Amino acid sequence: MLSKRSIRGDYTKQIIISFVAFLTIFSLLLYSYLYYATYTSVKHNIYKYIDHILQNNIHYKAGKIFYIQDLNPLTNEKLKIEVFDEKIPKNLYESIQSHQSYYYSISTPYLHNKTLKITQNITKEVTFLNTLLEGIIVVFFFCLILIQLFALAFSNILYKPIQKLSTTLSKLKEYDLELIDERVLPLEFNPLVTSINNLLQRIKNYFNTQKQLFIGIAHELKTPLAVIKTKCEVTLIKEREKEIYINALKENIHSINEINTIVKTLLGLGRQESAQFEKSIHLDITKALRNIAENFKILSQKEKKNFTYKLQTQGLFLMIKPTLLTQVIQNFLQNAFKFTPEGKNIFLQSLIVDNEILKIVVIDEGCGVDSELEDIYAPFKRAGNKSGAGLGLFLAKNAATNLGGSISLQNRMDKKGAIATFELKIPKWNNNC
Repeated sequence: MLSKRSIRGDYTKQIIISFVAFLTIFSLLLYSYLYYATYTSVKHNIYKYIDHILQNNIHYKAGKIFYIQDLNPLTNEKLKIEVFDEKIPKNLYESIQSHQSYYYSISTPYLHNKTLKITQNITKEVTFLNTLLEGIIVVFFFCLILIQLFALAFSNILYKPIQKLSTTLSKLKEYDLELIDERVLPLEFNPLVTSINNLLQRIKNYFNTQKQLFIGIAHELKTPLAVIKTKCEVTLIKEREKEIYINALKENIHSINEINTIVKTLLGLGRQESAQFEKSIHLDITKALRNIAENFKILSQKEKKNFTYKLQTQGLFLMIKPTLLTQVIQNFLQNAFKFTPEGKNIFLQSLIVDNEILKIVVIDEGCGVDSELEDIYAPFKRAGNKSGAGLGLFLAKNAATNLGGSISLQNRMDKKGAIATFELKIPKWNNNC
């Protein structure tokens, strides 16, 4: 038995239902047509005699009963004619069965106060219709069996591409995520194969990123640990003065602080991956950005930097993961504050472009983007001699991608700072913009 939730089962049931419905309707229409045609022919034959009697004013006495030969030379039937001494308001039709024989009669008003009734033996016609009905029923049951066999065979044909796709996917390994060849499957599976290939490509990119990240982590941790080990070994070779031990310990503490910075950044990466599973909420974008901006407003006073913001997204509400949005904007502002000297300006702006795109921009007066870096979004890429693990833009790009948006970082036209931009397409169903 096929499961109710089986695709093959659904195909089979739909095919059987469709063909049975078609066969039933066709059989009913065929039988109805022949039934109607047969009785119409009988009526037409009887009306020929009625019209002949009425048009020629043939008078029969009441109570008279006699038979006449059917004019059709192919039959040997006789029609029974009866005259009754009573009047009926309209024509009456009657089917009669008597001793395995069937008759059809028509009664019509005759002269002024009489009734003319003509009866024809329709046993052959009824026998034909009954035989036809029995034949239709027998053929219907045989066709039902054939339909079931055809449906099973056809569902198997439809299932083969799915089975082939399932087999291909089951053979994929995490270290060998080969894309599926669309040419080996029917054209109708192309959208599905494209979606699966896009997913596989994203998984491959994720694995490559994680591999690059782990290599970077190992490299970043290896250097300070090697420095600590070397200084300890050199210091312990011979007895030294107290100040030398103190300096060695201070240098080791500095290296440990660098390791702590990397560890904290990695924890941030872990929190970001957890935030990807955060539930989207109906967020007031302007309110969320204002809260972030006010926090950095306080920081700007402490660091003696000029920070201003302009939010032009009033009334915009989006279904969004707030933690990821905060990570993007905070990273932009943290970088701007890190690379902008005292007394210089930092500007945050949000706006809606063409009622379709949410755009958030951070402009600073810092040192700008390092043109020597090949990929500024790669993990552990640092500009200048500023502190940090070099994962900020990497985390921001991942957060933006998970939100369905994108980020860009470029130098200002006057080369007096950088411009960081986050763009997110506003869904068409959003009615608040």
